[in-house]
Amino acid sequence: MSSKINHPINGQIFPQPCPHLAEFRSRNGAKPFRALQDCLRVKPPSGRAAIRRDPDEVPRCGQCGDSAARTRLYACVGCAGVHCHAPPGPSHTAFHADSMAPGHEIAVDVDRAELFCCACRDQVYDRDFDAAVVLAQTAASTLHAPSSIVRSPQPENLRKRRRVDYRPWMPDPRERVLMGSCSSPLNAAVSVSRSNDLPWGLRGLNNLGNTCFMNSVLQALLHTPPLRNYFLSDRHNRYFCQKKSGASNDATRRNVANNADARICLACDMDAMFSAVFSGDRIPYSPARFLYSWWQHAANLASYEQQDAHEFFISMLDGIHEKVEKDRRKPQSQGNGDCCIAHRVFSGILRSDVMCMACGFTSTTYDPCVDISLDLEPNQGGSAKMASTKSNYSCNGEADYMNSSQSSGISTLMGCLDRFTRPERLGSDQKFFCQQCQVRQESLKQMSIRKLPLVSCFHIKRFEHSSVRKMSRKVDRYLQFPFSLDMAPYLSSSILRRRFGNRIFPFDGDEPDTSNELSSEFELFAVVTHTGKLDAGHYVTYLRLSNNWYKCDDAWITEVNESTVRAAQGYMMFYVQKVLYYKASEKQVAA
Repeated sequence: MSSKINHPINGQIFPQPCPHLAEFRSRNGAKPFRALQDCLRVKPPSGRAAIRRDPDEVPRCGQCGDSAARTRLYACVGCAGVHCHAPPGPSHTAFHADSMAPGHEIAVDVDRAELFCCACRDQVYDRDFDAAVVLAQTAASTLHAPSSIVRSPQPENLRKRRRVDYRPWMPDPRERVLMGSCSSPLNAAVSVSRSNDLPWGLRGLNNLGNTCFMNSVLQALLHTPPLRNYFLSDRHNRYFCQKKSGASNDATRRNVANNADARICLACDMDAMFSAVFSGDRIPYSPARFLYSWWQHAANLASYEQQDAHEFFISMLDGIHEKVEKDRRKPQSQGNGDCCIAHRVFSGILRSDVMCMACGFTSTTYDPCVDISLDLEPNQGGSAKMASTKSNYSCNGEADYMNSSQSSGISTLMGCLDRFTRPERLGSDQKFFCQQCQVRQESLKQMSIRKLPLVSCFHIKRFEHSSVRKMSRKVDRYLQFPFSLDMAPYLSSSILRRRFGNRIFPFDGDEPDTSNELSSEFELFAVVTHTGKLDAGHYVTYLRLSNNWYKCDDAWITEVNESTVRAAQGYMMFYVQKVLYYKASEKQVAA
């Protein structure tokens, strides 16, 4: 590299533009770079791009005959002549540029697919050329998927993030008096808990008539660490919430039929349920009040028929979010994850890149999500691309990407996530309008995770609905899921690093989120399973508490071993971050 002065743009160091490259671009445009796309060859297994007219071609210098094994060879972009450049010795590449008419100063490294200025004798960068290289690498990865994904190493020089030391709360004398006068002793409850050898707060839920779908999800939510800490620390006090709304919850229930705006607060009912479950009472609890409140928010699901646990999970979070939005004067988008407790815990952001196959132009969109759904249907040509209930794609489809476990009929959660973030070529009927080409073009689509939630929920699509066959069925395929999960390979920052390699220009200037990479380790704490057929099944939840696993089957709680959990037919898996990083507050707190 030359010693040209670089200048920062948006926190990144960019080299000064080469005047010869600028002159070449003004004279020829981007057409020569796009023409090179047909000569780009991707070398397995590293995926490094090279320039070859023919895959078996052995390029040699047109003047001295040396091959690429002995020296660096460069192909002139203007005439495709190949010459060597081996400083401090003679540079036939520079001699070629000097002996020809203007327009032969720009060449490309035949083995590394990097631009080179023969006049400056230095590497140069061009966005259109980089787009062509990245497009060739991405297209090659979709045609020749490896049997195992090679993970890129974690960067050693992550940007330092401002940390806040954790300080445990210690009550002052005034707070001690308040706690003594306004709280009840837990000695009796603790003795009951020890006698039953069950963790604190583990209580069965009565089935109110085909409500196992609700009980299974509620058990997972009642023991979701951030959600549990929020309600048990009295962050949502139902008495204050009802007083603020001007009526009690019971009065609201009586008037809700006459007033469409009088919506029952699901967070208040969650607060009451947390109080009941963590009271120390071991008698199974009946969540009848919560069921009725949920019916008010999801009138289309109000019945005693069996419902889908995942659909209940989504509608319940939407119900909590909807009430908070109506109570606030200034609505906040759920995409920022700070609007309500439901989205502060479960909300993440997905990134979707659609790349034009002709010019490499990339259109990027971001969508909030509260879970990721993965399709287990084997040997179908789709891939799982869905967050919440917004999209329906397949994730386990291509037959050219089958590892040893999948070939034996066993899927893995990591395999589904690999497919979720793997580029897929969109069909000819899904052409998108390219802003650079100004026409509809073939394209590649790739999903990644821009922002990780505190709790990641993975929903396995076991219920298949075919509009062609006019029938529905359940997919009983076994899924292996880990107890510890590293989400770093599926982050947008990791995907972009693998996509661009040593390229310096990202398409949209999106910088990696360091907090994601620091807190990408997740731990499994709840598994919702479904057994039986589509129209006659049963939901059960497995909870991990105090390093032991417990089976929550409506009102019955039993301790099980890890092998039982691993053999279960997982439908929803809940993972929590192993380490929570607290963001420094911008507000000044008086000492």
